[in-house]
Amino acid sequence: MTTSDQSPTTEKRGRHARSEDDVPDDAAADARADSEERPTEDGNATAGQAADDDAEAADDAGDPASGTADEPQQSETPPPPATAERPARRRSRFRLGGHALHPLGHHPAGVSLLMSAALLTGLALAPVVFDQLDFRIAERAADTARSAAASWPGGGEPWFWPSWVALLAAVVAVVLLVLGFTGVRLPDLAVLALGVVLAVATARAAWATLAVVNSRLWHLLPVCLICLLAFGLAISGAARWRSPDEDGKGRGAGGAAGVVVGGWVLALLILIGGATIANVQESGLGPPGPPQDVAGLLSVRSADAPALDDLRGGWVAQVAAAEVGDDDAAATAFSAAHRDATTRFPAVLARGDDVGIADDRTWLTLAGISFADQAAAQAWCTANAVPGCTAQEVSG
Repeated sequence: MTTSDQSPTTEKRGRHARSEDDVPDDAAADARADSEERPTEDGNATAGQAADDDAEAADDAGDPASGTADEPQQSETPPPPATAERPARRRSRFRLGGHALHPLGHHPAGVSLLMSAALLTGLALAPVVFDQLDFRIAERAADTARSAAASWPGGGEPWFWPSWVALLAAVVAVVLLVLGFTGVRLPDLAVLALGVVLAVATARAAWATLAVVNSRLWHLLPVCLICLLAFGLAISGAARWRSPDEDGKGRGAGGAAGVVVGGWVLALLILIGGATIANVQESGLGPPGPPQDVAGLLSVRSADAPALDDLRGGWVAQVAAAEVGDDDAAATAFSAAHRDATTRFPAVLARGDDVGIADDRTWLTLAGISFADQAAAQAWCTANAVPGCTAQEVSG
């Protein structure tokens, strides 16, 4: 039997085989040359040797001593916990009484409530902004905003709703903005409570839209639109007070800030647009809308509030006075007389309780000039020959 020489060039396929890269370059070249001289003989030997090496590798794999036994070895590092348990543990950190807590920006009601709060605070800030602009449209927009805005910070004189209701709505709106910016996590019941209070407060202002339309106070429709939007958004937020168990993607503090800034800009644009339309109407290019009824008097009083504040602490000429109360016919007649007075001299509309008289049913037309004493005010009445004119002190 002829046996093949085991040359260094024989290729081994077992686990101890070495590649040609491990053989020095000169030896590898000699091995390739020798292989080309004896292709048949070395080829048979190589095939047989490969079979032997494969069998040896199979035996080694089953040999426990080789360190490659069939049974896998246990890793010293413990396996990570199941991924399904991780979200449950993360959510449990922010649960109160079995309910998940969420930042307002990640709550389903967050965007609606934040936008409603932004509209209300924008309405209160509008007079502060527009008072810095010295042109007629800005002045109109500021006066319009004061008819529904809370008294602080723009000096609002709200008649759309009682002052304490307007203040309550403003406070809730500020609380919502702070919660949205800080990312404080809230239970669902807290979100529901805030939404309900905001909806109830804005409902009173939204209802005043009927009085505005009946009195044909078209320049106040922008304020009505802002109040109606705030009311609708508050209702929408209160209706979506339930949140999912897991954290939603939602909006963080940056997203909340974007919503708020958008609400402020929207409120300012609505007010500017309304003031522009009212200015066009005064030029005779639109339908007239003279103040009338009780709502009309309240609107003019709200617009004249800053001028009345400048007269406090002095004496003025009281040009006209009338008992109005809730009588719309008497209110319409007095509003017409007041408008006639404004065409002759600067005039301010006030109610009795605005000047220190304990009567909110009496309405007054005051000349917009302050005097140091009663005699000076009475002298003005005499000089201008105004029937029924008398001196009136405006309490500080």
